Amino acid sequence: MYIPNVDSFLLIDSIKDYSGQSALEIGTGAGIVSKYLLKNFKIVVSTDIDYKSLLYCKKKINSKITFICCDATTALSTKFDLIVTNPPYLPNDHFHDKTIHGGISGIEKTIHFIQSAIPNVKKYGHIILIVSSLADISRLDRVIFEKKMNRKIINKKKIFYETLYVYELSSINLS
Repeated sequence: MYIPNVDSFLLIDSIKDYSGQSALEIGTGAGIVSKYLLKNFKIVVSTDIDYKSLLYCKKKINSKITFICCDATTALSTKFDLIVTNPPYLPNDHFHDKTIHGGISGIEKTIHFIQSAIPNVKKYGHIILIVSSLADISRLDRVIFEKKMNRKIINKKKIFYETLYVYELSSINLS
């Protein structure tokens, strides 16, 4: 289970002005982002591939949240006003911790989460995610463009060895 850290609190700070009917968190970890989403959304759903994380959340966090064990959004067909994720984003080439390492270039998990989330975001909805300066951001930006999504940096935080960016993605084709 991912223990909340600077990135989790940056994500919470970045979503405080979003509201709507429904929100989804992909990769809920300890559940603090989902708990925060309850302030501005009537329906909150959280997914995680780690069943133990979901059991922890169900026991410790508000029972109004629906917890689903699946990879990204694979078990969902519902559309959401807001989808948020703090994906594993650090590049790795020697050892692997599934809670922080996002693949060889640090974006493979992020791309997977975006591709999974796109069918589940409402027409005027948004996907909010954390990206690290240590990852291959230019490749990630190309994928976002190929998926016909707008990208806007809505927040960032410099920490001692990297900068964390908060991306807001929305559909280019809103017609």
